[in-house]
Amino acid sequence: MSIKLAMSILVRDEIDIIKENILFHQRQGVSKFIVTDNGSVDGTRDVLENLKQSCDIHIIDEPEHTINQDIWVTRMAFWLRENSSIDWVINNDADEFWWSRHHTLPRALELELNAHRNSGVVNCDRFNYLPTAADVGRNNYRFYNNTCKVVRDPDPSLRASPDNILITTQEHKVVTRLHGLEKVGMGNHRADHEGAACTSEHIQIAHYPLRSYEQFEKKVSNHGSSIKNNTRFGPAINWHLRYWYEQYRTGKLEQEYMKYVLEEQQVNDLLLSGTIVRDNSLKRLLDQPTTHMAVQKAVPQPIDQV
Repeated sequence: MSIKLAMSILVRDEIDIIKENILFHQRQGVSKFIVTDNGSVDGTRDVLENLKQSCDIHIIDEPEHTINQDIWVTRMAFWLRENSSIDWVINNDADEFWWSRHHTLPRALELELNAHRNSGVVNCDRFNYLPTAADVGRNNYRFYNNTCKVVRDPDPSLRASPDNILITTQEHKVVTRLHGLEKVGMGNHRADHEGAACTSEHIQIAHYPLRSYEQFEKKVSNHGSSIKNNTRFGPAINWHLRYWYEQYRTGKLEQEYMKYVLEEQQVNDLLLSGTIVRDNSLKRLLDQPTTHMAVQKAVPQPIDQV
């Protein structure tokens, strides 16, 4: 079995991470990218155009700021089905990095299907990678300096995590077979498909939900205003972004941001309790010039976890 694997990404003002994201996944065996640019104004659109020189990228411009993610991601999947020879698509966000410890992504997916032949949806575990105060305080801080990986929910009595909603296990995300796909759900957490669903034993996702304060403020401002424009969703959808947007409007967002940045004693307590582990697997690959990554684009590399 030889799988042709694509990746869809919905972006808005992701200039701090989008280049690394695409080049990383190309190195891991993704052969085609389809990206919906939701009216970026920070240079993200220019980065995508420049990446076309070394990556197979199809770009869709979506100017409407209504955060209709499920509709737009499903549209990207249908475009791939109708206009390419791609078999499967990873439904990705710009702050997520999909990887396998010992295999490229197409090979890891082949192994899943060898065990679950009728699957049309593969659920993949996702883990938050959080920054420390020492990390974000550096002049050369980059998102991949986040090496505190949340591997289980904290004990409610643990003083190291009061009010930190990012110290928690995450809902899985999905890879979908294009044939038989009916719809990708909001947040890429599930899909309606004629095939069965299975849980991956080989693929996991590194999620970087918190990076610099500037990026956090931009994300909250963009998404918060888009949520207000959306008439399809009730208050339970994206509740955390609604809350952060209110903090932004009242001038309290930077204080909120610092609640999620881990202090040294918090890190020690969380490590001791087994809530987090230190994992620099992706940092070792991402902490290098992206030009070097592009040169080696034809050599997919599995990652060994440290």
